[in-house]
Amino acid sequence: MLVPYKWLAEYVPGLPLPGDVAEALTSSGTACESLIGEGEDTVFDFEITHDRADCLNVFGIAREAAATLGLELKHPGLVVKEEGPAIDGLATVKIISEDLCKRYVARVVTEVNIGPSPGWMQKRLISCGIRPVNNVVDITNYVMLELGQPLHAFDLDRIRDSTIVVRRARSGESMTTIDGEPRELSGDMLVISNATSPVAIAGVMGGADTEVEESTTQVLLEAAAFDSVSVWRTSRRLKMRTEASMRFSRGVWPENARLGIDRAAALMAELKVGKVAVGRIDEYPGLETPVHIRLRPARVNRLLGIDIDQNEMKSILMRLGFILDEWNEDSCRVLVPNHRMDVRQEEDLVEEIARIYGYDKIPHTIPKGAPPEIRLNPVRRLESKVGEILRGSGLTEVDTMTFTSEAACSELRLPEKDIERYKVQISNPISSEHTMLRTTLFVSLVDVLARNASRQRDDVAIYEAGKVFRRRYVEEVKKESGREANLPDERKMIGLALMGKLEEPTWTNQTPDVDFFHMKGIIERLLESLGISRYRFEKMVHPTLHPGRAARLVIDSKDIGCFGELHPTVSEILGLSKRAYLAELDLEKLLLSMPGDLEVKPLPRFPAVSRDIAVIVEEDIESGRVEDRIWEAGAGLVERVNLFDVYVGPQVPPGHKSLAYSITYRSLDRTLTDEEVGAVHARIVENLAQGVGASIRSQD
Repeated sequence: MLVPYKWLAEYVPGLPLPGDVAEALTSSGTACESLIGEGEDTVFDFEITHDRADCLNVFGIAREAAATLGLELKHPGLVVKEEGPAIDGLATVKIISEDLCKRYVARVVTEVNIGPSPGWMQKRLISCGIRPVNNVVDITNYVMLELGQPLHAFDLDRIRDSTIVVRRARSGESMTTIDGEPRELSGDMLVISNATSPVAIAGVMGGADTEVEESTTQVLLEAAAFDSVSVWRTSRRLKMRTEASMRFSRGVWPENARLGIDRAAALMAELKVGKVAVGRIDEYPGLETPVHIRLRPARVNRLLGIDIDQNEMKSILMRLGFILDEWNEDSCRVLVPNHRMDVRQEEDLVEEIARIYGYDKIPHTIPKGAPPEIRLNPVRRLESKVGEILRGSGLTEVDTMTFTSEAACSELRLPEKDIERYKVQISNPISSEHTMLRTTLFVSLVDVLARNASRQRDDVAIYEAGKVFRRRYVEEVKKESGREANLPDERKMIGLALMGKLEEPTWTNQTPDVDFFHMKGIIERLLESLGISRYRFEKMVHPTLHPGRAARLVIDSKDIGCFGELHPTVSEILGLSKRAYLAELDLEKLLLSMPGDLEVKPLPRFPAVSRDIAVIVEEDIESGRVEDRIWEAGAGLVERVNLFDVYVGPQVPPGHKSLAYSITYRSLDRTLTDEEVGAVHARIVENLAQGVGASIRSQD
């Protein structure tokens, strides 16, 4: 925010040189980014934090300067010379949407002479970055810069029935603003209306129909306290950022509306702009209870680690505008001024005392006690563990952009209806290739594969831990409308991609390219390293993956993710010369599937017994179903089941296949006999016949 030094000096007599002022204010928390010009023509450029809306004006900075430097603070003149008729009968104001407008104050100026404003006023407006227009508009802008209260001037003769109604916009309403642009309004926007239609967008910009022009003879001045969130949303939706909307979005205290409009009326009378009507209209439905805080000096010193005298605390708070009551040795009752909307608890007062007292006066001390333990949240901890396992499997981590496009999703053969349903559109995309947030890690992984392939790097093994975004509809309580909000659902996922060879071949070892079972093995190693044992793989169909080489991972009946070979059509589109394999697993679901404590089992003391069995089943029966039946009938004695052969040929009936398993039996408390193993083995054979219709081809 730009503040002329000469203007600031009017409110703080004896103000030091600009450089000293900038240094003192920066040290107390009101940062001066730069100084423009020299001497009395210097202009400060202050960076005002979002919580200090009271400093978005010259008088607010003057208040800070006087308190920091211990100087006198002068106030602007608010005595209004009222020479016009009584305001009763000239205009009426009605607030319908009281939840969005805490206060609305209006004054009327008659016999207005529109012309240029004085040179000194124009010079100050220009130095603050505002272009002069005419005396009426310039005064409203001047007061906004001076006191932080946005004002608006209407041509009263162009307001139908001289009636102001503060309400929400109606469905289908529109208006043309002062900049000449038509604006479509929605039901959650606050507008200033005449008896029938909107004449201004509250807190943002006035309408062209009631704009002050050279022919204007009567002016209605508006000063209000609009809801900050409502103005921010309206400004954002209409893409209209104005000086007024910026201040309303930060927060304007209701009492400032009266001060601002009286200051503007006083200037209009002083500069002979017109005659100010007697009285003002003041609708104040949002009257708030004053804030009182109990301050304990001992607690102030304990929190700051220093010893500040109570009288100095009292002086600091009074210089900042706080009112102190019931002061004693133990505590004090502090009344917070209405412009300090950021002060609501005792710790806020402690901060005020510290910054004015001087942070540089607080001595350096070594922290006491043990340092806090740094603990990652469970998801971050799991992400770190998963990364460690995957890197141990030969994969390299990548970090890609979360942006993608509908075209990239279509290349993966994702259904158009799903893309449209789940996509989260970016309102200001950086390019046509980044118009939405990704709904799957596949789009990012295949992009990495394609980029490597285009550079003759066909051997790729990568993983990424990243978020995917899917649009979902959730019901959100909204004060304005109670509508349903459209919010994205963020999920942390683990994505894997393999292509080509995992290891560099040597003259003694010609390693093969990766296949479906390489990816499956990496996932199995990941699960077992996380202590997850009861999982299974099921055949599935995924539009991005090969129709016969895709599977989903299921843990405790929960779908955790999928993996498989990239669809040939997608590979051709991407220009991949080798087969690629993808996987995507839900990290949060993996976390819920992990056991609470890993159990360490002792090494087996008794020998194991191995038996082989080959069964014939229908071709569409998955090996996992057969293994489930073996475990089910194992009676706690089956230690391991390993599929070592799959055969389809002349010795097997058409439509069937032969699956050969090696089954390991072991007891933890005794050596198994042939009779015990034979009994369990017989139960397994019977269970396979009943469960999956298997017939025995051979067994050993």
